[in-house]
Amino acid sequence: MAVSINIDIEATNRCNAVCHFCPRDATPHQGHMTMETFDQSLRRAVEFRDINRAGANTDIVVRPNICGLGEPLINPNTPAFIRKIRDAGFSSCGMSSNGALLDEKRGDAILEAGVTSVNINISDLGEEYERIYNLPYEATRDNIVRFIGDAGAACDVQIVLVNHRKDPQHTARMEAFWRGYGVNRFMKYDVINRGGALFVDHMQYEQFAERRAAERLMEESGRKWVCPVPYLSVFIGYDGLYYLCCSDWKKEAPMASVFEASILAVSEQKLHHVTSREPVCRSCNHDPLNAVTDKLRAVNAGDASQAELDDMVATFNGQSEASFAAVASAVEFVPQVRLDHIEARGKRLIPVIAT
Repeated sequence: MAVSINIDIEATNRCNAVCHFCPRDATPHQGHMTMETFDQSLRRAVEFRDINRAGANTDIVVRPNICGLGEPLINPNTPAFIRKIRDAGFSSCGMSSNGALLDEKRGDAILEAGVTSVNINISDLGEEYERIYNLPYEATRDNIVRFIGDAGAACDVQIVLVNHRKDPQHTARMEAFWRGYGVNRFMKYDVINRGGALFVDHMQYEQFAERRAAERLMEESGRKWVCPVPYLSVFIGYDGLYYLCCSDWKKEAPMASVFEASILAVSEQKLHHVTSREPVCRSCNHDPLNAVTDKLRAVNAGDASQAELDDMVATFNGQSEASFAAVASAVEFVPQVRLDHIEARGKRLIPVIAT
């Protein structure tokens, strides 16, 4: 069975939307990725792909995406980024967008460049959309509808529906609306706390009695649970730094620059972060301890079954074992960036050039 690993390359962490379920003000610095930084990021992606082709025991599919904490179409180089990814021999290149800038000119540009999938985040309609996103609804809707038609079979369009209202019926209505325009791919999820950057009442995990029960379950498993997200989705910031994962909105866990280290060379650093749970994982809703705490609360409230909890624990046990094994293999395969290279919060590894 093939393992799919995404490499998310952040064209920009600036955004034209202002969503209340997005902690935009938590990003400490913002800018666009330069062409030089992108080219080096792409070299690292190609290097990672080719190393895995030559030495991996498992079939690994590497999927680059133009995706980050901002709206990629704000960076005028995004079509060129996509074209370079496809010219480098990757069979796919995804992109995420809110659709507001996806006019005919930009849409044609990314399609001609070879984009193969676009995730579009739009979870409301009409005046409610304008209130929540602070973007023009009709122009955005028309952009998306036009792009769906122009994309045809060459590019998959997936609508992202965030259940920020905690109202599944509203999400179902949004899905029905977009199905009317021919969309059949949807990504639906509840609000996530972006590594703790967004304050969510029910995600203050340390205060719940179920936290200790979750810790006991982990202790009984015989090893620390490890979140697989940093290994299944490599995140390269607009500034050319590897960050722990896409949930590190505060950019608290920079590791090394793409100009000085390969993707595999930061594997041990990632393991340090996910096992210590500092500084990002401790408050992140993707963290296994926090996820099991949530599930225990749901079981106690009668909203989930013991079987679901058991399945979750078994999944984290398996994922953790695989993550430890993958890091051990990386350590043997390539020299690791030393752990004392991990920087204090807010300290930069390379100068930030915001453009």
